[in-house]
Amino acid sequence: MKTENTGTVLVDCAGARMGGARRLLLELESYLADNRRPDVRVIGRDQPVSPAWLIQRERPWKHRRVVSLNNVGFVVTPARRWLLLHQPQHFLDPEEIRKLGGRVDREIPWQAQVVRQAARRSDMIVVPTTGMARRVAMTAPDLSSRISVRPNPLSMAPEPVTGRRPEVFLCPVLFARWKRMGDILRTVDEAVDIVRRGHRTEIEVLVTATPWEARAEGLGDARHLRFIGRITHTEVARYRRRSWATIYPTRIESFGYPLAEARLAAQPVVAHDTPHNREVAGGALVPFTQEHPDDIADAIRRALETRVPPEPGNPFDRDRYFDWMLGATEATS
Repeated sequence: MKTENTGTVLVDCAGARMGGARRLLLELESYLADNRRPDVRVIGRDQPVSPAWLIQRERPWKHRRVVSLNNVGFVVTPARRWLLLHQPQHFLDPEEIRKLGGRVDREIPWQAQVVRQAARRSDMIVVPTTGMARRVAMTAPDLSSRISVRPNPLSMAPEPVTGRRPEVFLCPVLFARWKRMGDILRTVDEAVDIVRRGHRTEIEVLVTATPWEARAEGLGDARHLRFIGRITHTEVARYRRRSWATIYPTRIESFGYPLAEARLAAQPVVAHDTPHNREVAGGALVPFTQEHPDDIADAIRRALETRVPPEPGNPFDRDRYFDWMLGATEATS
């Protein structure tokens, strides 16, 4: 096991262009802006994760620690190597692959091999949830002893609840073929129709996808889903503040920032009843057990009647996360 000497920490953030990876980078940037860390150097901003980049970053840096935030660990750089794994598609089990069928992109299997081989060169593997730790350990048992579970960082100011409109639900999802969003969102659309007819509430679900993405998933004729496009995190927060609840119906996640955001915003979040969602969303979760319109409609009704108590503290504390990952105690000792 390598020991860490004095020196700097190198962080590779390449590939963080959208979704949770982008949100994690924004949290890192706000942390560095608020904390004096001259010992931290960030590389890879606005850089895609390509073979050329992975080779280029492996220069003989003189650092005490190198941290990869993009799922592909450092391999030969002579320092303690830390790796954040937050892409579940690289750790799918055989049954999930069978169910996804042709929706698994052709590059995923070879990407998974690269990710897993590089992970074997890491000294510390960080995952955001217990479920992701289990997924990695089941797929690559030899990595188990190096896994540490740390929920992703999230800093949010308290949000007012007075402006929330019961007829508005927000669905902040990032479409990908392997997520099969068309299937579940068609069911959500049917569920909303049931609630509108029985509850006399003109509910509309705002989905963070483009109309083109909707049509590609067979959602062009959805009656109660409005596709507002891929929007920034600032715009998502603006929509959330006027929405009564969040709907987050994805099936496979490593973390799921919308679950954590709903929890800190004291906002109901309608999602699958799974250990993963309970871990991240906590008391904000309004679960459904089956992907059936009646079951999801029942969860939506319960969400309309739910008042989520505010969290006594922040389980996703930003400074605690990055102080640990970037070795703040070592840097100042």
